[in-house]
Amino acid sequence: QQRGTQAVHNALLRLGKREEAWRKQYIHTVANEIVSEAVEHDCDVIAFEDLSDIRERLPHAKWHHMWAFRRLYEYVEYKAPEQGVSVEQVEPNHTSQRCSRTDCGFTHEDNRHGEHFECQKCGYEVNADYNAAKNIGVRYARKQRHSLRSSPKSGSGDAQVDVRVNGGTVNGESYQPIAGD
Repeated sequence: QQRGTQAVHNALLRLGKREEAWRKQYIHTVANEIVSEAVEHDCDVIAFEDLSDIRERLPHAKWHHMWAFRRLYEYVEYKAPEQGVSVEQVEPNHTSQRCSRTDCGFTHEDNRHGEHFECQKCGYEVNADYNAAKNIGVRYARKQRHSLRSSPKSGSGDAQVDVRVNGGTVNGESYQPIAGD
């Protein structure tokens, strides 16, 4: 019986290693797709939430979710510069609870229900992850605009910063959908 237990243990270890290899490959594929889409749409920056303290913010999240976020960022961070695209991080506070319509911006935990986002103030409905991605883009654009205006070399500070989000362009002031959306 001792020998059978060892065989089962070894089989589980092999299975775990295969699963980890599959996860790494999947995250590499997603990272490649993100970088390819940025290049395809002439983006020079990919913005991520700063997830460095995700363990503290999501103490009940499964370890592999936290691992995947961090690993995806790391993969994109080293792949993107090879294509001339930089990678930046923004503060994550409330990006999934804030309405991404720049004429609204209402933030409340009841706005998000799983994968669905519905603003309790203006009624805007969209996929919750898409809404959060728009907020990350807007936050990056506003951060850049502020940094450009604060720079002694920036002149009037009127440099335009547009952020490409699949489905349109966000410039920190408004959202312009792609024709046909």
